[in-house]
Amino acid sequence: MNPRTPPTRQGQHGASLLEVLITILILSFGLLGVAGLTAASLQTAKIAQFQSTALQLVNEYTERMRGNEPGVSTNDYDMTTAYSGATAGVPVPACAVADACTAAELASIDRAEWTNNLRRRLPAGGAYVTRNGLAVDVWIMWQEPSLDVDGTTTLAVGATGGSQCPAAALAGFGGTEPPICMYYRVSI
Repeated sequence: MNPRTPPTRQGQHGASLLEVLITILILSFGLLGVAGLTAASLQTAKIAQFQSTALQLVNEYTERMRGNEPGVSTNDYDMTTAYSGATAGVPVPACAVADACTAAELASIDRAEWTNNLRRRLPAGGAYVTRNGLAVDVWIMWQEPSLDVDGTTTLAVGATGGSQCPAAALAGFGGTEPPICMYYRVSI
């Protein structure tokens, strides 16, 4: 044998094809994992967006309250009806005298405008609001859109769902999934 010629492979035919198939199999499992992570990150980003929107809405409502202290002191800003999951707009009332709204009229206008904004910005958005001394307790509720993969829901409601809602807010709710509830306490 000449030392400069490489030895020939005998009995090794097709080994590289097997190696390529195994590599493709391993790569496909990796790509499936990346796809799952991408879907989960998109869903988490959407949940974070809804939570940020809920916080903005709470700030907006409490600023409206701060602008109408007499309406707050008479609990005109309370919203204690049970969550319905409604998406239709609420009619905005008018003042009896166009340029001289009473505190109660202003509060009812604020409630209607804010409810419409809430329903526009969150899916099936709703709220439960009560005054507790100088603080206001606000629960923002919405239906979380689910991500279905093969007919199974991958979003777990768990501790962020209906369990954080006050019982009165869910009284008579007939939906299959409880709404997501976020609780805020704001000083007025």
